[in-house]
Amino acid sequence: MTSKIVLALVLAVAVAVGAVYFFRDPPVTAPAVTAETMQALPPARAIGEPPQVNDKPAIEAGTTVASSDPFEFIRALAKTAFDGDGRAQYLVGREYDRCEMTLSLVRKMDGDPEAVIWGFPDSWPQTLKERSIAEYRRCIRLMKEDPFAALPPRKGGYSPKYWMQRSAEAGYPLAVAERSLAGAVLTSTEDAAAVGKLSVESVGELTKATMSGDPDVALTIGFRQSWFDDPARTTAASAWMLAACRMGADCGADSKVYPFFMCYDPNHPNCDKDGNVELMVSASLSPEKYADAYAQSQVIEEALRNRDSAAIEALLQKFAR
Repeated sequence: MTSKIVLALVLAVAVAVGAVYFFRDPPVTAPAVTAETMQALPPARAIGEPPQVNDKPAIEAGTTVASSDPFEFIRALAKTAFDGDGRAQYLVGREYDRCEMTLSLVRKMDGDPEAVIWGFPDSWPQTLKERSIAEYRRCIRLMKEDPFAALPPRKGGYSPKYWMQRSAEAGYPLAVAERSLAGAVLTSTEDAAAVGKLSVESVGELTKATMSGDPDVALTIGFRQSWFDDPARTTAASAWMLAACRMGADCGADSKVYPFFMCYDPNHPNCDKDGNVELMVSASLSPEKYADAYAQSQVIEEALRNRDSAAIEALLQKFAR
């Protein structure tokens, strides 16, 4: 298999995995939630806070955290999240949801979970089954223990959706962006051309989230808008991703924003450690469309660096109804 085909396969899996993220309702039998220790990284500003004054405004990175033990990651953050920290709420919700994507496949089935995964239809490639098993082993404590046992009991439990909603309400930029984009993705309309497009309210929320200075917001916008078949929207979405990567977004093979499923474990033999979002974008576009996306990305990057809210809002209008 050529490297380009491998890239295409990983891209397809990344989109499929990302498509169920965050502001969805958990399964009826959803278990407890999970994660590891929060690293000392500079938090992004909440929506509405004034920007920091710099001669050359810099976009802050470092909003993502890797977690090899989801249960301990979430348990360590649970109290901080419960007390109202928007970033902790986001990290808890994201890590639980990531595990839930695999655990939900086997929770209601009888028999050994790993045997169940191996028994999935042939439409599941072997490499995907291998990664699903590895992810099941990484997250298995969440099926047996409650990382929120120290928190007050809550009707309905502490689902990923609960934490993501609280994070968005706290003004954490990535959660605000996810909420706005989720509303667009899940909107059903009789006009097929309007499916997935942003409302006026969503454009406003995304503009404010982008103005927070976190380049992962721009990467999230591009990734979520790349799911649709509209060629013009695909090119514009690619431009947002390219600009975000140059601004320092989480674009490596272990990205938590653009999930490379085979690289959840960076030591997995099918994880290309040299892969990154920019390579994925270039591999998915024709040379002509890539040239167009790159040109658009320069305009987006300029708006991001200048914290130009009017220009950012105008660029987001390309995704609006």
